[in-house]
Amino acid sequence: MLSINNLSVELKTKDNPFIILRDISFSLKKGEILGIAGESGSGKTILAKTILNLIRKPVVKTAGTISLDGRELVTEKDFASVRGNRISMIFQNPTGSLNPVFTIGQQITEAILTHNPKMSKAEARQKAIELLTEVEIPHPAERMNSYPHQLSGGMNQRAMIAIALSCDPEVLIADEPTTALDVTIQQQILNLIKKLNREKNLSVIFITHDLGLLTRIADESFIMYAGEIMERLTGTDLQAGNIRHPYTKALRECVPAIGETREYLNTIKGTITFNSAEFDSKCIFAERCGRRTDRCLTEKPVFGNGFSCHNPY
Repeated sequence: MLSINNLSVELKTKDNPFIILRDISFSLKKGEILGIAGESGSGKTILAKTILNLIRKPVVKTAGTISLDGRELVTEKDFASVRGNRISMIFQNPTGSLNPVFTIGQQITEAILTHNPKMSKAEARQKAIELLTEVEIPHPAERMNSYPHQLSGGMNQRAMIAIALSCDPEVLIADEPTTALDVTIQQQILNLIKKLNREKNLSVIFITHDLGLLTRIADESFIMYAGEIMERLTGTDLQAGNIRHPYTKALRECVPAIGETREYLNTIKGTITFNSAEFDSKCIFAERCGRRTDRCLTEKPVFGNGFSCHNPY
């Protein structure tokens, strides 16, 4: 239902222009949970914001199309017509995203009334309580009067999900929704998203840097690096470890298996680089890749068969 084709986004500055997203293409099916993973700086959040047209100069979309149900979204009016009521987003850091001087109830009812101006305040309040119940916040009527600082990180994340669901969207973009949460609360948020996906047939784009989370929630996943898609994996592939791209393999090896003893954690040598015209004719990951050959430095790999690499596993 959501289709992204050959999307490119650049930072247009005089001093340090670079490519944030390069030729990104994927589709999201109805009722599917699609995972997107990669290191910090790989362009995951900019991708999410571009889908909703929340980027502003000097960040500029330079190519590609974004379509919902076969209809291309071009103008700000097009995006405004779907933002919130058809495609909604949970942003990183719920405590920082919520306004500290308004109660949880005020912030949820504001979202409801913005998209339903004919609804009364009493009706909006009742719907807000129902949403807090739906996201499994205990004593929802009482929590309506709580401020963000009075709630835990997990509770604030549930409140953010309630705001995102306030207009019954068909697509939910969850941008690292479990960051800074402890493992127990993390699992509760995953279970909640899976429940909403199942009960509402809600399509979800789940963004994370943790491949382990994707094995527990995603039907299909894309691995990104420096603004490019490195590999596409089904849920079965990820769980079974059927990985072809060296970058995905390196990410997986950074996390020790349960029961495994290591003196040091594995790391990927070097740092993520800025994407630029220099990488029009070479692999973006070549400098950090242990499987690179001379071909990797002179010919950019084409994405095919589910990965973008000259020397896959």
